[in-house]
Amino acid sequence: MRIVWVGSAERAEYLQKQASPGVEVTSRPPEGGPSTIESMVDEYEYIPGVLEVVRWAEEQGFDAVVTGCFGDPGIDAARETVHIPVVAPGETSMLVAAMLGYRFSIVTPLESVVRPLKKLAQVVGIGSKLASVRVVGVPIEVIRRDHARVLRRAIEVSGECVEEDGADVIVMGCGSMSFYATEIAEAVGVPVINPLLTSLRVAEALVGAGLTHSKRAYPLPPKVGGNGEQI
Repeated sequence: MRIVWVGSAERAEYLQKQASPGVEVTSRPPEGGPSTIESMVDEYEYIPGVLEVVRWAEEQGFDAVVTGCFGDPGIDAARETVHIPVVAPGETSMLVAAMLGYRFSIVTPLESVVRPLKKLAQVVGIGSKLASVRVVGVPIEVIRRDHARVLRRAIEVSGECVEEDGADVIVMGCGSMSFYATEIAEAVGVPVINPLLTSLRVAEALVGAGLTHSKRAYPLPPKVGGNGEQI
């Protein structure tokens, strides 16, 4: 099984270490987009590169794609473009969180993405299970380099989600925060979703089960050869 990770080689190396036996993870970062995604503007600038990677992955015979931004920019278009599974970390993490408890909270870097993530929960269809979205208040670049400082703050915020907002599960609302999940879970006593690892596992499961996205839901675009027929 071969899976493309839409992001850095460093993250792909981490996923490769976590991957099931026989699974190969290949990195291909999107070209031309922002280095970090902290706003809707960043998300929209990121989408063209994602679509190119997704098309390339299918052309090269890969079995699935895992996209690299928790906000899931361009995921609908990506799924229309190809027949292989395209797994989005935001959607995937929220759906898994909804299976593990009655309510979940998202802990994310900055206030600028709070409203988009609340909207994403509604789009996914589980907005009623979202207890809160709270922020650690530091940019993604700081999250990547100052583990001790960010961990302290993330544990504090996650505890507030549990004690004040009634969350049964915490979702790390950023790929760069995935690496804090285990330590936070130990500190706050509830499951904490690592979006990178969870997305990889779901991609493996879909391919292993012979499943992909419905072409009734995500039809091939007419301009690239689609005619609206189910495939």
